[in-house]
Order: sequence, then structure tokens, then C-alpha cells
Amino acid sequence: MKKRIDVLVIMAIALLVWSFFDPAQAQEPAKVEKPTFYRLTPGVYVNGWPRFTIHYPKDWVEVTPMEHEIFRAGAHGATGDLFAVVVAYPPNPPQPLDKVADVAMSFFKVFGKDMIVVTDKPSQLSSGTPAREVEIRGTMNGLPFNYLGLCVKHGDLWIWSMVSSQGGKIGDHLRAIVYSLQYEPGNDEPVKLTPDVKEFFHSLSNAWISHDLAGLTSHYSDRYLNSGVRKGEMERFLKQRIGFATSAEYRITDFIPAGDRAYLAGFSIMNGVRFPLIPTSIIKENGEWKWFGNQRDVSP
Repeated sequence: MKKRIDVLVIMAIALLVWSFFDPAQAQEPAKVEKPTFYRLTPGVYVNGWPRFTIHYPKDWVEVTPMEHEIFRAGAHGATGDLFAVVVAYPPNPPQPLDKVADVAMSFFKVFGKDMIVVTDKPSQLSSGTPAREVEIRGTMNGLPFNYLGLCVKHGDLWIWSMVSSQGGKIGDHLRAIVYSLQYEPGNDEPVKLTPDVKEFFHSLSNAWISHDLAGLTSHYSDRYLNSGVRKGEMERFLKQRIGFATSAEYRITDFIPAGDRAYLAGFSIMNGVRFPLIPTSIIKENGEWKWFGNQRDVSP
């Protein structure tokens, strides 16, 4: 399982640089006065757990995140400018931040040409939180490729804000995105839940441990939608992973009731490893809670 997690870190980088898209059909996000983790505000991404905020251009649009990305957005047109957020474990055993460039280059050396590390240096957020900046340049699929990543640690987790571009270099506008990361340590303590919500997560855990795919997918509403991902796609994703589960539990760090729906943030612990929860809401259907997602339909 640990080796598999190592591969997923590389996959997340790979998926960032492989994607070129036309996001013209994205749905307008809901407008709210204050940015929250459960309602997307244009230009501000708020993550529930680990708790952090990142700012990006308001005219950029959300697109479907790739596997193991938390969030993805991009510019209109053919500039190739992309922004993605990854929360993942670094290669085992836990590594210091000065290994970020090694992880990135392990992909680029295979799939890119003439890849060079332009920058690999310690840095910090505006709050003083230690970070690592890595910039890589080369050619990808016959086109100029530029990558900038900024990484901080949350325990053994890496919070990785990254941008890529085909514009010849990483401009100040892209650098400003990764350095807008505002990280809030802590926020790991579970909140109290009602008995019916506790039962929902207990049943989920049992389905994982017993490798019951039908039971696991029954916890998803038929109307499930999370940043363009629907129930059928989730079922295919779960089918690939359920056989590896030997232990499973859930920790909810934020819970906001809203009638027959509730918004939440937190993490699962699978085989002793923490993973952030991607869906941010559940809904009660016929007296039972189901995963409902953020209900945002975005460009593929």
C-alpha cells in the first residue's frame, strides 16, 4: 500500500502537465460573502482539511481535478496555464522538503525532454511557515514546458501548490498563485457527530474492511456530483482500491448542518495512512445519509 502511495504522488504531477483544455463551459460558481471550504468563491480556494487557502485569478475556471488532486483551475484560451493542489504523502519513509525536486524529476526525466531544475531552494510562506520552491523547465509533448511547485508539510503530509505553463517561463502572475498559500496548522481534532452520522461513517468503514464494493457505493447518492465527478466514475475509482483496505476509519473536523444536507471536512485513515476527504457534503435520502459531493459540474 505504501509503495502505491509513492506512485500516486508522481501521478499527481504527471496529470498536471498532461492536461490541455478548453474550459469555456464551466458552470458559474455560487457567490458568497465569505469564502468557505464548501462553496467555491471565484479566485479563492479554501481547503477544509488540512486547512489552507490559495488565491488565483478570478477569471480562471474550475476544471475536473485529476486523480488525487484536491482542486484544479485554469485560464481561458490556449495559454496552457494550469493550477492544481495536491495533498499527498511523499515517498516512504517520510522525507524532508528538500526531496521535493527529486520526486518531481523522477517523472520529468521519463516523460519530458531536456528537463532541468531551474530552482530548488528553501523558502517560506508569508506567515513564516517553512516551504520548498522547485522550478523545472524543458519540453513536454514537443512544446515548451514550465513547472513551479511550492510545498509545505502538515505532519507527514505534503501540501503541494503547483502551476504549469507553455508560455516560455513561469511569470509573476503564476508565482503569485503558489505563494498565496495561507496554511493554518492544526485543525485535526474531530468534532461531535449525531448518532445517525456516526453510523454512516461506521458503515462506510465496515464496507471498506469487508471489501464490499456494492455496500460502499450504496453510500453514494445517485445524484452525487463533485467537481464534475459522478457516482459511476467514483464506483470505478473505488473498485480499483477497495481490495487493498485492511483498516478504515473517518475523522470529521468540521460539520455544518443545513436541513437534509450537511457540509463537512476531515480525513479518512486507511491502513494507518491519512487521506483528506474530497466530497464536502452528505445528504439524507429516505432517512439515510449519502455522499452528495459539492454539486459543481465543471469542464472535463
